[in-house]
Amino acid sequence: MLTLENFKEHWEKKFPGISLTQTHFLLAVSGGLDSVGLTYMMHLLGAKCTIAHVNFQLRAAESTRDEQFVTDFANRLQIPLKVNRFETAAYAQAYKMGIQQAAREIRYAWFAQLIQEIKSDESGTPKTNKVVLLTAHHADDQVETVLMQLFRGTGLHGLTGIPETRNDAIQICRPLLGYTKKQIQGFAKEYSLTYVEDSSNEKNDYTRNLIRNKLIPSIQEVYEHVTENVLDTVARLKEAEAIVNATVSSFWKKGLRSRHGIETISIPHWKKVKENQTYTWGFIQSYGFKPSQISEVHKLLDAQNGAYIASSTHRFIKYNETIQIVSNISDLEHLMVYVGEGDLQTKNGLLHFETMEASKMGEIKKESHYAYLDADQLDWPLLYRTWQASDYFYPLGLRKKKKLNHFLGSLKLSPVVKQRAGVITMGDKLLWVVGQRIDDRFKIKPQTKTVLLITLLDRF
Repeated sequence: MLTLENFKEHWEKKFPGISLTQTHFLLAVSGGLDSVGLTYMMHLLGAKCTIAHVNFQLRAAESTRDEQFVTDFANRLQIPLKVNRFETAAYAQAYKMGIQQAAREIRYAWFAQLIQEIKSDESGTPKTNKVVLLTAHHADDQVETVLMQLFRGTGLHGLTGIPETRNDAIQICRPLLGYTKKQIQGFAKEYSLTYVEDSSNEKNDYTRNLIRNKLIPSIQEVYEHVTENVLDTVARLKEAEAIVNATVSSFWKKGLRSRHGIETISIPHWKKVKENQTYTWGFIQSYGFKPSQISEVHKLLDAQNGAYIASSTHRFIKYNETIQIVSNISDLEHLMVYVGEGDLQTKNGLLHFETMEASKMGEIKKESHYAYLDADQLDWPLLYRTWQASDYFYPLGLRKKKKLNHFLGSLKLSPVVKQRAGVITMGDKLLWVVGQRIDDRFKIKPQTKTVLLITLLDRF
């Protein structure tokens, strides 16, 4: 049973560091049962909230209906509302991805932007330090996710399902993961809550819908309490994962050494666990390797001196009785740019800088070797340098914080080209991944008065 009282107790147990009264919550609200129920609970608890509704414009009149419902719902509860409409299908086509992936990228990028707006006023002065995104994923979603991961093939982490909290680019909490849809329906009935139904949920076009509508009901004919059983298993697997991670980390620390500035692992130490893929994966994943490379890494232990295997970021090199761990990024560049006119020679080609009035800019050239930046936002000098693993930016058109390593990986560049990629930065902000994409925060806008045009010439 889901009641206001046990929800509050559940919150205090699962999220002790997040105050219900001193935190600003951004609520992702579709208009469906789950998000409406969560919003109403937060409202009854007196939490400070803002509702965010994304209209993906994928279901014609139904999408318009949902937007209007959420608008009316927010007005009735007197909760601030943010609505945004996106051309999701066009975005998916432009970036060659599935509709579901596109919708996820779009909404989380926008949520991140809203959180920053809530944190600061128009002048940029901080208003609140803590803003947390709440989503209404529930226990049934968790079961579907775990089954999907199981059937696709996954390791231990994949079987732990959706995390209750995440704190990377934005902080996310999912306080309904411990409650089933039936329990949420009971809460909605008690408070006479109305909500809208997404007709696409009844179609089995997506794998999740197929599992929800056909597979799980069939399993329940044999195992009545399948949801509770899977959730209990997930809880035990999370405990097991924590134990495994601690054990694996402790093992590798004993064999890791630094010699002449190069990290090395003793091969005799590694061979103690050579037959255990969990140990190997626990080590190599932090160096950019993939699960499919585990067997090749194991072969390296008995290879000739000088043999190596590479990931997108590192190389493992056999040297006597050790494996050397070497970054692929070598021969780094670090060149200051002091003025907005002239040329800069880099190892990737010649960069030409030109400043102009926006009104005299002419037609914007869309080729990737041109970068148009809002010069009014720039503080000189700028810096051209080789990219680093810690870099991140907001790709143009996405407005979502993205690790540069992941962005470059998605471009399917050759290892050599990816290794020597250059960036233009201003302080700790990345302006342009040279020859690829600018940062959305520094694009030219209608109010831009001065434009910095950077052209990549004589690309090698």
